Amino acid sequence: MKTYLKIFLAFFSMSIIAACSTESTDEPIKSISVDDFEELLSQNSQPIILDVRTPEEYTEGHIDGAMLTNFLGDDFQKQIENLDKSKSYVVYCKSGIRQAKAATYMKESGFKHVYLLDGGIDNWMKEGKPTKK
Repeated sequence: MKTYLKIFLAFFSMSIIAACSTESTDEPIKSISVDDFEELLSQNSQPIILDVRTPEEYTEGHIDGAMLTNFLGDDFQKQIENLDKSKSYVVYCKSGIRQAKAATYMKESGFKHVYLLDGGIDNWMKEGKPTKK
């Protein structure tokens, strides 16, 4: 019995070491400030902006160019699966909870470059930035 336990522990330890040493070329999900977001928008490789709020929230005001992808909608996963996983995305919601969940789903689905707008659209508007209706 002790032999099996030793073999199991050795295998388990090697698995953990292998998992920790595996390097990923994907970026982690980053939270970016309003200023960093604006700088990212000014670059040639503009990210796709995803507003993961409800349609009602979106019509009240959204960041210009944002694509509505309702996190609470029945077709959220289907909408995400239809996006190009190699492109960069900035995801935002009202204050941060839905955007974090949406971004986590995106990374788990194989998206390479996913960013969160720190504080969501609430922070965007607090900084005096424009919204479009």
